[in-house]
Order: sequence, then C-alpha cells, then structure tokens
Amino acid sequence: MQLPVKSAIARNKYFNILSRVFSRYSVVIGMVIVILVFGLLSDNFLTARNFTNILSSAAPLFFMAMGLCFVILTGSIDLSTGAICTCTCVFVGLYIGRMGNAIFLAVLLIGVLAGLLNGVLVSTLKMPSFIVTLCTTSIWKCAALILSGGSSRSIPLEFWPIFEWFRASWFIFPASYLIALAAWGLFVFIERFSSMGKSIYAVGVNVGAARMAGIQIGKAQITAYLLSGIGSAIAGAFYALRLRASAPTVGDSLTLVAIAIIVLGGTSLAGGKGTVANTLPSVITVVILQSTLKVIGLDAYWQDIVFGIVLIAAIYINSDRSTIKDMIIK
Repeated sequence: MQLPVKSAIARNKYFNILSRVFSRYSVVIGMVIVILVFGLLSDNFLTARNFTNILSSAAPLFFMAMGLCFVILTGSIDLSTGAICTCTCVFVGLYIGRMGNAIFLAVLLIGVLAGLLNGVLVSTLKMPSFIVTLCTTSIWKCAALILSGGSSRSIPLEFWPIFEWFRASWFIFPASYLIALAAWGLFVFIERFSSMGKSIYAVGVNVGAARMAGIQIGKAQITAYLLSGIGSAIAGAFYALRLRASAPTVGDSLTLVAIAIIVLGGTSLAGGKGTVANTLPSVITVVILQSTLKVIGLDAYWQDIVFGIVLIAAIYINSDRSTIKDMIIK
C-alpha cells in the first residue's frame, strides 16, 4: 500500500519541479519554441543574416521596453514612450549632419527632460500617471510634427559615414544590439542590486507600506520615469539611424508593443512583480513574430491579426492572473 503513495508523492514532486522551472523560464522556452516553429516554416529563417536583421530590429524596442518596465514595476504607466521615441527620431534625422555623433548627448538630455516632466507631475502633483503621460504624449508628438513639418526626410547620403558604426556587426550581433545588451546589463544591475531598484519594487508592492518604511516614494517614481524617458529617447535615435530618416510617425504604435513585451516577460501591470531581465527574450520573441510573418509571405492585412492573436495567447500563458482583480493604474 505504501508503494502507490510513494509513487504519487514522487510524481507530485517532479511535477512541482517542472512547474517551477516552466514558470521561471517560460519566456525563454517560448522564444525557443517560436524560433523552432518558424525555422520549420521558412528556409530563410535560420540564417545568420536573418538573425542579424532580427536583432537589429529588436534593439530600439529593447531600449524602450527596459525603461518602461521600471515605471510598470512602480504600479504606474507611461503612455508617452512612443511619442518621445518619435521626437528623438525626428531630431536625430534632421540634425545629425550638423552635430555628428555628439547628437546622442542631446538625445539623452531630451530623455532626461521628458522623464523628469512625467515623474514630477506624477509624484509631486499627485496626478494619475495615465492622464499625465497621455497629455505629455501630445506635447512630444506635436514637437515632432513641428520639427519635421509633418513629413519624413531622409538623412542626406553624405552624412551616412557619421553613423557607419551603427551598421557594423560581429558574427550575428549588430552594434545596436550589443549597445542595448550592455544597457540591459546596467538596468538589471540597478533593478537587483541598487537601493533605488529595491525602492521601485517596494512602491509597486504597496505605496503605504513603502512610505512607512521610510522609502522616498517621489524619488523612486521620478527615477523610474527618468529611465523610461532615456530608454525611449535612445530608441528614437536608433530608429533614425536604422531608417536613415526622420519619421514623425515611427513611435505611434510602439507604446502598446513595448507594454506587450513587458507583460509577456511576466511583469505585472499591478506593479511590484516582474523583472527587467525578461525583456531580453520577450522582445526577441515579439520581433521574430513580426518579421517572420513578413518572411513567410502572409498577406499584410492578416499579419496584424495573427500577431495579435499569438501575442494574446502568449501573454495569457505568462501573465499573473492572480493579481488581475487587484490591478489599479495609479
């Protein structure tokens, strides 16, 4: 009689181990499955050139998702990321010929100002993050339209040597992705090992308890928005160099894609749960889905439909449904 009981206990033990492994590494497992499936569907997928293109496409979104993840960890939201990205894309596209690579200092300054504006309005004036960032979205979109005159402009050919480094690659890794990977390491370090990273988590878990523990709520929120602004600004600069143009609509749909990437990585929209580290596999998964639907020749009208359906299913599998009923956008 004891053997069946021991067998059942052993099965439950192995099942629990497998469940924990799947829960912890589900994003990575999902990425591997996507690569294998699309590798079987297309002969051109598992090539070095295609992976280089995928990683190059992922780099700007990677920056945006990393920064935005900190805001979501605080339990807030930043809807202005796409507009900030658009503004810096237009700025870099128009002025890189005059400023050279020093323009990245101006890009960082724009990101800092945008992040500070959002952070101060949310933390100091106690305004809802949804409303604040919705309003600042209009500010940055209008700034981009004013700078560009409402139309895209190509970067003149004589200025291309200025950012020749951006087109360089090592094996399958483009320079843009390696820069994003270095930033990812820095952001993960901030999240896991700095006091500010712990404060951001604490604010997301419970603002009242964090305040009673002596954590500076405003400082944590401003820092989160600062990182989000910087990430979005760099993303816009990368898009300008990748497209070799100033595109005043490049970021219109990117905010929702970045949020989807973050949620796909297991970060809760309620705040306090998740990690910046998971943006690495989730952004690659999303970009693979987008690019492969084009590679296999699926009709353009169906690409967004299939992408949306697959993304909803993936997010459902990875999301923490136990906190959905308690989720409040602060």
